[in-house]
Parts: sequence; structure tokens; C-alpha cells
Amino acid sequence: MTPPAESADTAFRVADRLRAEGPWEVFAQRIRRFEIHLNGRAIELERAPVLLEGYGIRLLRPRAEKIGTGFQASNDLSDEGIREAVGGAESVAARSEFPAQSIRLPGPSATGRGDVPVFDETLWDRPLETARSYVEATFRAFDPHRNEVLSFGSVKVTLVETSIANSAGLRVRYPHTVVETEFAVKATGGPEGAGPGEYWVTDMARRLDPAALPGQVADWCRFAQDVRRAKPPPTGDLPVVLPTSLTMTILPTVLGFQFTGGARLREIAPPVGAKLGVDGLHVFDDGRFPWSVASGPTDDEGAPAGRHTLLRDGAVSELLYDSLRGAAFDAPSTGNAVRGLGFGYRDLYKFTHPPGEHSTTIVIEPGSGGSDAELVEAAGDGIWLQQLGWAVPDQVSGVFGGEIRIGYRIRGGKLAEPVRGGTVGGSAVAPPGSPSVLASLAGIGSEQHLVGDLAAPTLLVRPLSVSGA
Repeated sequence: MTPPAESADTAFRVADRLRAEGPWEVFAQRIRRFEIHLNGRAIELERAPVLLEGYGIRLLRPRAEKIGTGFQASNDLSDEGIREAVGGAESVAARSEFPAQSIRLPGPSATGRGDVPVFDETLWDRPLETARSYVEATFRAFDPHRNEVLSFGSVKVTLVETSIANSAGLRVRYPHTVVETEFAVKATGGPEGAGPGEYWVTDMARRLDPAALPGQVADWCRFAQDVRRAKPPPTGDLPVVLPTSLTMTILPTVLGFQFTGGARLREIAPPVGAKLGVDGLHVFDDGRFPWSVASGPTDDEGAPAGRHTLLRDGAVSELLYDSLRGAAFDAPSTGNAVRGLGFGYRDLYKFTHPPGEHSTTIVIEPGSGGSDAELVEAAGDGIWLQQLGWAVPDQVSGVFGGEIRIGYRIRGGKLAEPVRGGTVGGSAVAPPGSPSVLASLAGIGSEQHLVGDLAAPTLLVRPLSVSGA
């Protein structure tokens, strides 16, 4: 799909009136948001559109062997508003220090290629109509299901025009689309005495796919019914199968921080060459992965997005940098400046945040573990973990843990009765010789799936710690 030839140039207009010494940068967004909120199978509320245009100014002030950094965001595009934003950033820069002697911001020659698929033309041209059509398709997908209903939900479409300008002469702008969906499915009926069951679905993507809804809704209804009859899991160290939707809540948060220059500054980044995972485990950071919510032609400083190897055969290959943290180690930016990292997903209102450092899309290459059924067979006696509540991985230690919302016992290499309650926990990444998800992989599936900012196959971990209710 072809994006519009021209998109908002907010950062350019601010930069042209900026009265500040270099180095500096302006990151701006023009945002249009359309929302449909559901109460059962009725549209309860529509918001269309919510408009927001704003920018953030970052100033970098070299002094001695340090750099003072200051940031101020604003949606006041007047000359006075820009002066006030510059003044706020200058005030912060005068009171801060970063351990680098100088910084090189991306210049005009660094502008990334604009052919990254992050823009849905249908959403851009007809956002509210496309969202309504998706909602209607969702309602139809529930028609065959008599004992399962849509309790509530929402579909939110955001059209974003990003522009970046800096003192090195960079001028870049591009559009992208983001869709947030949330649904709650309630199940009733069946045996007397069994209470209602509920299954929650949340997702963030670049586009809507109504063709996938019949199969997805059938799965959601099955999970909601299985919640009603699920029993607590056993306690012990068990093989656990992790689908991509579950792994997405654990690995990107940890890998995305520990493999960066910021972690290196804190002396907690793994050294290059350290063996953290099993042989055959290849992990990448790919800022150009098609349709990922973390992809784009450039990072949030304007450096071109690219692909970098984090682990090769389980061994650390390289680290990720933005311009500032790279300057601390005399290393170039790898295109990993990211603004507005929130819980789980990235903040849509990036202009309100200074750039930080993180992975883009974590990509785990498919392995030789085969299909999901073959991974379950290889597990023998264990747990298929479908949904974990509040895993909340700690990005520094790598430790995670959460309540099993719904999963399935694996008996004799086959999926058996549903389980719910109790907890699963462990470490996503750990130093060489210590147990972790990456070091305990017993199977890497053969089919890759994209969920949020993770593209990965299903994984078999042997073992993880399971605690029954």
C-alpha cells in the first residue's frame, strides 16, 4: 500500500522558527484518533475524530566531558510557545549530565527507506467506516455461539503523521496506522453450578483483519468456556509450552532493555560472546519487520531502522544504541531510539517523551521443533500456557511471574483438561550457567507469528516453576 506523498511537517515548521544553539532536535506528531466502544453487541459510544498535534524539543549541551540534556514537550505552535519550550529544555539541560564528550545526531544522509509496511491505506482513507465494518464482522462471528457473548469491547484506530528535524540538517516525515482492540467474552450454560467464565483479548497492530475473526472468536469462546471448568495446575518444575501471544508479554521487555547501551552503562548488559541461550537459538532486533507496531523507516531520532543480531546460536552478538548512549561508548546509533515506552506496548503520544533506548521488534527465527502439536508431544507431561495475568517481567533482573488465567494440562503428549489459578514464574534471561527461558528451550517451533512487537514461533521450555493454587 502506498502512503500519501506528503504528511504533516510539524517538526519542520517548529525547527524553522527555533532559536537555539545546537545540537537540538524536534520530534512531532499529528494524531487523529477514532474510537468505537461496545456494550455487548451494541455500539455504546463513538469518538471521531480526536485531534492532537504536538512536538518535543531536546537540547544537548556539551560541557567539559559531559553532555547536558534537556527536553520539553508542547502543543503550542506559536512563536511564544516554541520559545517557552526551548526555555524549559534549556533549564533542564543546565541541571543534567550525561557521560559523553560529544554526540552525532542523524543527518540528511541517514534518512531511512520509506518502504516499510506500517501504513494501512484503507484505515487512512476510511478510518471510522473500516472500524465499524470490523465491529460488524465481530458481531457476525459470534452468531454461531449460543452460550458465549461479547460482554464489552473497543476498537481504536490512530492515524499518526510523524516528523523529525534536527540541527544536523535532518528532515524526515512518514505516516503510520495503529489499531488497538480489546474484547471480553463471557461464557455461560452447561452444567448446573458452574459459574460464568470470561476471557479477555487485547491486541495492538497496524491493520485490521476481519477475515481472521471467525476462527479467533471460536477460540475465544472455547477459552471462556474452559475457564468455567478449569482446575488448579500441579505444583513443580514442569515443561511449559509458550505460544507467541504469551511470550510477547515476557521477552521483549527484558531483551529490549538488557541488550542496550543504557544497560551497558549500568554494567548489567551481557558481554558479547556470553552464552545465554541454547544452540540453534537466533534472535534479532528488526526495525523494518513488516507490519510490526515497532517498525518504521527510522527510529525516533531519525536514524534509519535496521536489523541487528542479538543472539547467534544462543551467544550474544551485539548491543543496541541510540545516538546518546552510543556516544558514551564511541559507538554509532543502531537505530534504536524509542520514545514513550509504556507497560507492554509503546505510548502512542511519543512527542511527550524524550528518546530512550529499546529494541524494536524482537524476532526469534523458527527452529526444528515442528508444529504446535509436535511441541506438545515433545513436552510429554506439562502445561500449555495460554494466558498469564500480569507477568510483569523485571527488565533488570529478567525475573517474571504471574497467575495462570487459562492453560491446559499436557498428558502423554496431548492437550488435556484446562487449568486455571496458581502461578508460573522464572527468569527470561540469566547469566551463563543459570536457568532461564532462553537457556532451557527444549523446542523452537517451525512457524513464526507476529504479535505486537514480537515475531516468534511457539516455544517449549523445560522446565518452568509452576505453583498450584
